[in-house]
Amino acid sequence: MKVPANMPPASKVSVSGFACRQCGACCRIKDGIVRVSDAEIARIAAFLGMAEQAFIDRETEIAPDRRGLMLKSRPDGACVWLTDDNRCRIHSVKPDKCRTFPYEWTNADSQKVCPGLAE
Repeated sequence: MKVPANMPPASKVSVSGFACRQCGACCRIKDGIVRVSDAEIARIAAFLGMAEQAFIDRETEIAPDRRGLMLKSRPDGACVWLTDDNRCRIHSVKPDKCRTFPYEWTNADSQKVCPGLAE
C-alpha cells in the first residue's frame, strides 16, 4: 500500500516482530491528526450510509495547517471512532494513516506511544 502524500515523513522504527496489542493507544494521542482524502471520505461515508457532505460536516474539521480535512477527536483526544473496548467502528474502511501504522510510517515518539513498538 502506498503511503499517502499528506502523511508526515516516516521515522525509522523497527517493526520486526511487531504485534498489535489492540490497546488503542495509537488512537488516543492528544492532538493527533488523521487527515482524510476525498477517496477516504467517500469510502467512510458510504460505509456509514451517509452523504459525503454530511460526513464532512459532522465528522471532520480543517487541519491545523489548513491544508485539508482531518477526523474529529473526542475532548480527551481519542478518535471518535474508537470504542470503549479499543475497537475501531470503521475498521474495514479506516483511513490509510491508521491502516498503515506502524508498517509504513511512524513518528519520532511512536515507541513511547505504542507498547507493541516499545519492546
